Amino acid sequence: MNTQVNLQEVESARQTWLEARRLGIGGSDVAAILGLSKYRSPYQLWLDKTGRTEVEDSQSEASYWGNTLEDIVAKEYAKRNGVKIQRVNATLVHPEYDWMRANIDRAIINPDISGNVRIKDGKLTTDHILECKTANQYLAKLWGDEQSEQVPDYYLTQVQWYMGITGASMCGLGVLIGGQKFRSYQVAFDPELFEMLTEECSKFWLEHVQNDVPPAPTTFDDVLHRWSTHNPDQAVQADNELANLVAEYKDLNKTIKEADAELDDLKLQICTRMEDAEMIIAEDKRLATFKYQERNTLDSKALKAAHPDIYEQFVKTSSTRVLRIN
Repeated sequence: MNTQVNLQEVESARQTWLEARRLGIGGSDVAAILGLSKYRSPYQLWLDKTGRTEVEDSQSEASYWGNTLEDIVAKEYAKRNGVKIQRVNATLVHPEYDWMRANIDRAIINPDISGNVRIKDGKLTTDHILECKTANQYLAKLWGDEQSEQVPDYYLTQVQWYMGITGASMCGLGVLIGGQKFRSYQVAFDPELFEMLTEECSKFWLEHVQNDVPPAPTTFDDVLHRWSTHNPDQAVQADNELANLVAEYKDLNKTIKEADAELDDLKLQICTRMEDAEMIIAEDKRLATFKYQERNTLDSKALKAAHPDIYEQFVKTSSTRVLRIN
């Protein structure tokens, strides 16, 4: 029974935290506002902040393991860097602007501070904080030398945001790359960068979220979401700029088709030379393979003809707007 109660408390606390994210701009939101996020565009973030999307508690595999391994990364950072750390279970708010918020992973206890880190006048009683990350091994090149400030831009903006709000002068980052390589980084507070982040985030919060005005789309998915249907009685009169865009699209599309034809010709020549061989090698290095493989697919036409009732039970209709250039 106690276990069930504890799980309910954890779920309730997480739901409260998810809803609280809509009260302001957090560290992970900054990259999205600047167009640096690979997860969300500014428009998608606006949908979330204005309550146009449901509060989802689902996590991707990467997010799940990042949260699960957070404590391990934190302890390893503390051990390797000879520091003491402390979890901060509170949302920290900027003393002047209550929409500027921070949820840091850990605080690093300063050597000259006795006792635990506390929050005093909206600030931490320490000037060092810690962020814990996990990264795919293929993204290792985005991380620089050990103990440097060379971290991915979307993490750099996050930690600068946190330092500006908490009053910290330094943020340590511990990252576990590919599940087996651990690195430590030290990022100093940059007042000029924080001022720029504050200006951009303030514009997003006040002009778009508070005024309920969507930002301009930056992805085609944004366009499809914002204008999911069309008005058959409406046409846009092309000006020079729009006409040039259409012409440029046609030229590029023609270039792509020509390149596809060249690729098909090269494929033909390569495979003709290979005949029934499995691979091409050069000095014991594999250059290409040409293998036979099978896969199972559903013959929807045959299913519809043989079992129309079953087909109708599982048929799924989807719709989207399609751009066609004449």
